[in-house]
Amino acid sequence: MQMSLFAAFALLDKENSYKQKMQEIIRRRLQALWDNTGFTLVEDPLRVGYYTEIDMLVWAEKFYGEKFVEYLKKTYSPLNVVFRLAQETSLVLLNGGGFDGPEWSVRASLANLNESDYITIGQGIKRILDEYAEEWRKNRS
Repeated sequence: MQMSLFAAFALLDKENSYKQKMQEIIRRRLQALWDNTGFTLVEDPLRVGYYTEIDMLVWAEKFYGEKFVEYLKKTYSPLNVVFRLAQETSLVLLNGGGFDGPEWSVRASLANLNESDYITIGQGIKRILDEYAEEWRKNRS
């Protein structure tokens, strides 16, 4: 039934204005999240944008090096980031490993939160990574 409604709506919206508006909202949410992580979103012409995945180990190595990555793997579970984010911001992401993504990735749906929530998520991810790095630096001394 729902697919029939979608199909009927698509036939009525001849200019695709609804579809274009939804795609623009998704793009803004994606940009809001990534702009606030401090990470670089790589251009991908095939990106649908409904979900985004951030591999924490890629960015941990880029910002802090391989020894920090080793520390993270030894000290924390890949789920720590998503649990901390939920606890500190009340925003829930999923671990990307459950979707055949990298074990240390976080996955966010771009379809169901306000744009400001994606800013909070991006800032939270960056803050958590920075706090882990600060802890690592203190433990090295």
